[in-house]
Order: sequence, then C-alpha cells, then structure tokens
Amino acid sequence: MKRITILYSLLAALATSCTKDITSLNVDPKSATTVPSGSLFLNGEKNLSDALASTSVSASPFRIIAQSWTENTYVSEAQYNLTYDKSPDGWWNLLYANSTTSVLNSLAAAKTIIPTDVKAATTAQNDLLITDILEVYAYSLLVNTYGNVPYSQALDKDIPFPKYDDAKTVYYDLLARLDTAISGLNTNANSFAGSDNIYQGNVTEWKKFAATLKLKLALVIANSDPATAAKNVQDAVNAGVFTSNNDNALFAYSSSLNTNSNPVYQAFVTSGRHDFSPANLLVNTLATWQDPRLPLMFTPINGAYVGAVPGAGNGYVKFSQLSSQWIGAEWPGDLLDYSETEFLLAEAVERGFAVSGSAATHYNNGVTSSIIFWGGDSTSATNYLAQPAVNYATATGTWQQKIGYQQWIAYADRGYDAWTSIRRLGYPNIDAINPPVGAVGNLPRRFTYPSNEAASNPTNWAAAVQAVTGATVDNFSSNLWWNK
Repeated sequence: MKRITILYSLLAALATSCTKDITSLNVDPKSATTVPSGSLFLNGEKNLSDALASTSVSASPFRIIAQSWTENTYVSEAQYNLTYDKSPDGWWNLLYANSTTSVLNSLAAAKTIIPTDVKAATTAQNDLLITDILEVYAYSLLVNTYGNVPYSQALDKDIPFPKYDDAKTVYYDLLARLDTAISGLNTNANSFAGSDNIYQGNVTEWKKFAATLKLKLALVIANSDPATAAKNVQDAVNAGVFTSNNDNALFAYSSSLNTNSNPVYQAFVTSGRHDFSPANLLVNTLATWQDPRLPLMFTPINGAYVGAVPGAGNGYVKFSQLSSQWIGAEWPGDLLDYSETEFLLAEAVERGFAVSGSAATHYNNGVTSSIIFWGGDSTSATNYLAQPAVNYATATGTWQQKIGYQQWIAYADRGYDAWTSIRRLGYPNIDAINPPVGAVGNLPRRFTYPSNEAASNPTNWAAAVQAVTGATVDNFSSNLWWNK
C-alpha cells in the first residue's frame, strides 16, 4: 500500500511539473515529468475497485437500488430519484473523466508508457494485456449501465465530442479483446509485480480472471443471443475459469492511510456518519433461511436482526448495522470471485450450454464459497443447503429464482453486480415484493446519460437516447439491448 501513497505524490508532481523553455535549467530535477506505467496501472486498478466499493449516492447507489442496504435520512436514491444527487453523472465520471481518479484515463495512460519503460518485451506484452483486461471490465460497466456509450473515440483527446458507439457492437468487441488477452498472456513471463495490488503480477491468475470475466459477459447476453453466449461460455471454461476462493480478484485495502482504506470504512467509520442501514428484504431473507452469513454481515439490535425499510426515513438507531469485518479498513474490494463463477456455471447448465457438472453442484459450490468468504465454514454451509427452502431440488421457483436469490445474497457487498443480476434473472423481484416507500417508478433498468452530455455533446447524445430508448427523452425504464 506504500506504493499507492507514493503514487499520489507522483501524480501530484506530474500535475505541477514545469517543462517550459528550452534549457535544462528550467527543469526541476526533483519533480516527476513522467509517471511510471506501473504506478498508472495501480492507480487505474485502485480507482476501479474504489468505484465498485464506493458508497457515494452521487456516483454509486447500487447497494441501495439492489436493497443490500438503504438510506436512513436522505432517501432520494432509495426511492429511485437518481437525478437528485446526479448518480448517473458521478458513475460516468468515475470511469471516464479526464482526471487522476478516472479508471479509463489511468489505464490508457499506462498503456502509452509501458512500451517505453518496461524493458523486457514479454513483460511489456503481459502488462499491456492485463491493462486491457481491466479496460474491458470498465467498459462493460459503462455499456451495461447506459447502453450506447463513447468507445472508439472515447479517449481520443483530439475528439472532444465523441460519438456513442452501438452497445451491442461494443459488447462483442469486448469479448474479442478478452480472447486476445487470454491467448496472448505468457504465464512464463513477468508482469507488474508490486504495482499490481490484486494478483501481485501473477499472470496465471490474470489469465483465469480474463476467462472468468468472459464467462460473466457471455451470460449477460444469453437471452438476446444464446448461440454467441454458448460459444463464449464454452471458450471461457476451456481457457480456465476460477476454481476456488484462492482465485478471487480482491483489491487489498490497508489501514495505514485513510485514503488506502476500504471506501465502506471511510463512509461508516472515518466520516462518523450514519447514512445507511441494512435493508429489510436482505435481513429478513437471511433470517428466514437461517443463513449463517447473517451474523457475519450484520449486527443485532436488542437481540434481533432488524432491517430498515427502503424509501422511508429510518434513523439508524432502530436497525441492525454492518458487521465489524464489513466496515473494516482492510475489507477487500471484490472485482470478481469464485462464488460468482459457480452461480454463472449453474446458470449455463440450466441453459443447456456445454458445461460439465450439474446445476445443483455448481449452485452448492457457489453458496458454500460465499459462506466461507464471509467467514463461515463448510459445515454451516452443508447444514444451510440441507434446508428445503435452500436445497436446489426443493427450493421454490424456477432456476432463475433459485440462482437469482443466492447470487443476490452473495453480492451483498457488490451492489452493481447485484443490480445487474436482478435485471438479468428477475430475482428478487423487488417491484413486486418490496417496492420502496415513495418510489418514483419501478427498479431502474439503466442509468440516464449525464446531464451535461445533452448540452456539451447534443447531437451524439440525442442519437444515443433515440437508439437506446426509442424515444427523444432519456429515461431509467428502458431495458438495454440484452434484456429486451
């Protein structure tokens, strides 16, 4: 984590470095004029983890939307009024904006410098491909949030008003980029090493990450293009996806410096604020099923676990709170994990794709690995799965409902993925079973474009709105192309 502290110093120095005039006398030898590629990669990696772990309602209200937790006093986002704090603007800026806190700009800058500051050609190739994998991840978040987005012209500084590329075209290109990364990564060569705070430069793990991300993206399009989804699922599995919690893509946070700690810790502990409480739907579901994760995620209040009502002004003193581990400074940022992998494989089996094993086995593996991740053990997982309400053979509903509910629970701290899972599988059906008090519509199906896009890039913005929504007015209710 010392590298992250040093990184901010380097970036600050870069921002203030002076290179005017033609003589070396005007160059300050103590100020950086070029940030090393490894530092830029680490910045992009951290920014991506921070964006996903963020609790900011003005950027990342996804845990609120998915009802992992909800708001106590200011309830706009819980009621789906996402324009009040400009959530669509903030999420867009975290990923796109031309600043040191932007994911894509940091990664793009790293790619421009890698060929010049990494001497070994095989290492440079690995570094470029790993950086590209994270770019694919970031773009997948954008295209699965908004629909059509700037892509081919997005990071070109000579094009201030980029066009919005067709979402489906972008998506298929992202899958192709993952193919390139999987085939091109050299597991016998080095990579970023200490500048990689997820896998510490382990190329084998990055190759698994790319394959697992491919599996994930392939299943997003399974309803709209099952043939393409099936092929990509099979290719991903053949390439080698995650096989245990040891493969989890976890960004390591630290208590050594507040800015290096988990954003949840910063929001719940450092700030001294009490903006959120666990949502009643998740708490009640865990309690009803005697889920061993309940005490691992939440604390009791007066001897009972009580969730807050989404959309209502709750007041935190009446409700359970997040567990000490969840609000810990060193609780990791989770980009992709084994539990998710197993639920995706269970889904693939149910869809008839060429995946070995039964849906029940993959489902059991997903539940078990999630329980262990949260601090439980295999015995408690076995007992949990033996319950008729949880057992795959006897649990209520379709495979979408069985997998959807357990995936939603496993995604408790991964709000964006919980929201996407609900949009894809339809469970839990929040609109039907737990609509927020005062909701201004149903669960958002997408984000509207940032407010300043209509003013600064009106032609391209208008074309994108028309293409995505079929209307001239941007909205939150239109399904994206893969969900129609």
